[in-house]
Amino acid sequence: MERGFIRPLPVICIVIMLVMSFVSCNGNKDIAEKSIKGIEAEEYKANFERLPLKLLSGEEIDAKWGDSDTGRGGSDSGRGGSDAGRGSGDTGRGPNSAGGPERPMSAIYVEDGKYLPKESETGVVSGGNIEDTSASGVKIIVKEGDAGGITVRGEGSQYTLSDSEIDISGSGKGGAGATCEDHGTLILKNVKITTNGSRKYTVSSTNSGTVKVYDSTLVSHDEPFEILPDSSITDNASRYLGIQGNSRTTMTISNSYSYFYNCSITADGWGALSTDKAVEFVYLEANDCRIKTVISGYGAYADFLCHDTFNNCDFDVASMAIVVAGCGDATFKDPKAKCGTFFALMHCVTGSYTEVGGLNVTGGEISSKSPAIVIRSHNADINLDSVKIVSESGILINTMINPDPNATTTEGKKVYGVHATLKDMDVEGDVIHEDPDRIMSLDFKSTALKGAIKNIYVSMDAASKWTATGDSEVIIVGSVEVAQIDAPEGVTINAVAGESGTYVLASGGSLILKES
Repeated sequence: MERGFIRPLPVICIVIMLVMSFVSCNGNKDIAEKSIKGIEAEEYKANFERLPLKLLSGEEIDAKWGDSDTGRGGSDSGRGGSDAGRGSGDTGRGPNSAGGPERPMSAIYVEDGKYLPKESETGVVSGGNIEDTSASGVKIIVKEGDAGGITVRGEGSQYTLSDSEIDISGSGKGGAGATCEDHGTLILKNVKITTNGSRKYTVSSTNSGTVKVYDSTLVSHDEPFEILPDSSITDNASRYLGIQGNSRTTMTISNSYSYFYNCSITADGWGALSTDKAVEFVYLEANDCRIKTVISGYGAYADFLCHDTFNNCDFDVASMAIVVAGCGDATFKDPKAKCGTFFALMHCVTGSYTEVGGLNVTGGEISSKSPAIVIRSHNADINLDSVKIVSESGILINTMINPDPNATTTEGKKVYGVHATLKDMDVEGDVIHEDPDRIMSLDFKSTALKGAIKNIYVSMDAASKWTATGDSEVIIVGSVEVAQIDAPEGVTINAVAGESGTYVLASGGSLILKES
């Protein structure tokens, strides 16, 4: 009897396995063929309104944040106030030139197309040849005081300095290595500029000046490396940007342009390529450059109304590669970035809820220890295209409330929000929206993402897939196939959509739809 009972067991097992396989196949088939009806695109778009840009006046900024010595919270320096068009006072032009205020002398001073030896600190210059439109082979060494290296100003000035060396030391305002202002153009070729001391720029472009730097080395040393006293601009930078130091390597302000080609740009702290006080428009561009901060600080800053472009640049930075403030924007093509904190920090402390920051990255490789992109109380357009990006924190994008007391508020109005697009990418990392004052969207275009998504509108084209690695909450926009969404067992995706339903996903996780 026992033998007769045992014999059919293999047959029974086979039958059970076939039934289970049939059920499983049918279940997967149901998922593969099922489309999710998301909310209508028009309903989604109605939540994102790009308001006409309305900036605060200089007087309004002055009243809100005080004078430039107190800083503007987490902004890169002081105010962008009513006198911002006159520059920072660090330009170093000749004394009483054109009836202007007395400024520190420069070793080489050029105005309106003329080299002016009598207004130049010629005693710190050795070697080379200096003419009205060019100089080469010179060496400038300033060991103390406020004297600068070279200053070029005036609409008729286009000056080229080549094969030269500038070394500036000292503390206090003034003393930039190379300055161009007031519609002048300064071209540097194969020049090494080193600065030592607080607030000493290697290169400065201000008041509609244009600087072009080729094949050069620019280094700023914070000596000593320290934070300036309380209420100073760097104290605010340390507190709200997480950076330290007292000198930026370059500065571009007040309707000016700076271009860098095949250069090495290094800062001990604070920042390497800085923009500030745009007035109306500032443009900074770096091509095939190596950008480094050693102890602390950002690689570049795009302040409000400032526009930064980086082509094939290598960032090795102690803090973040880029800070975008207000309606500034930064565009990267094929970057290589190794970041001690974020890749990008976007924030707004300029006082207008209508401002939208921009971040565009195409190609390249990025690594960061903290979340790759952080947005603090700001509206933003973020476009990542074919980028290899890895964050040790496991977070790709994170929005949050800005702790800066000067952070821009929405004033209770519906604002543009945060829009992020991932295109042609295979990427891992969470996308987390933690800013209750605005909404966020995430658009997949031929992209596979592995990571949790929280509190975000999500749209996907047919070539995209999302695998949730942690519990997620999303609003689905448009039509999405169930098979495009996956999660391992134990992970639940709660989604608002145009219908209700519950699905067990291919890897065992759950998708729960709730009709909007």
